[in-house]
Amino acid sequence: MPQNKTELRKRQIIDTATKVFAQRGFNETTISEIAKAAKILFSIPTESSQSLFDTMAFHLKLIRGAGNKLRAIVFLFMDSYRKNPDFASVLMLYLKHNKKFLDTEGHLTIKAGIKQITTVIEQGIEAKEFKEDTHPYLIRSMILGTIEHLVTNWVMTGSPDNLEELVDPLIDTIIKGISNT
Repeated sequence: MPQNKTELRKRQIIDTATKVFAQRGFNETTISEIAKAAKILFSIPTESSQSLFDTMAFHLKLIRGAGNKLRAIVFLFMDSYRKNPDFASVLMLYLKHNKKFLDTEGHLTIKAGIKQITTVIEQGIEAKEFKEDTHPYLIRSMILGTIEHLVTNWVMTGSPDNLEELVDPLIDTIIKGISNT
């Protein structure tokens, strides 16, 4: 985040905290109230997600074949969550199940980023790598739903030990079902 955005965000949090302290008093104010007032929770995914999707777009340009691109996408998701377990926890346990999140910049960032998956599937169909009757939205939903389930379980229980070891079995299963060969 550029310094000016960081300073603006810091100023917003301080201003919000000051306002909440003034209304409720220091001893009665909770961090949750300050965060809620500053809309901190909903701003968390914007930067992390944008960084992931920028990395994804860069790598996808270098990879040949829709199946290989899907494998890279799933790997990048799993690797990102493993490296950022706090972000994974907030996203999977709090934001994904909050209707108010749907109206945020973070959600729009994620929504735009996951369109890369649909695009790759459509490219695979067009290149005849995937079956003509493949439904891109359903395949994307299967991939994301499986990732969300695995990551949520990992965040809550620590299992599986290694998220990345599930990339190949997941993608191999998906590709086996939609492959044109």
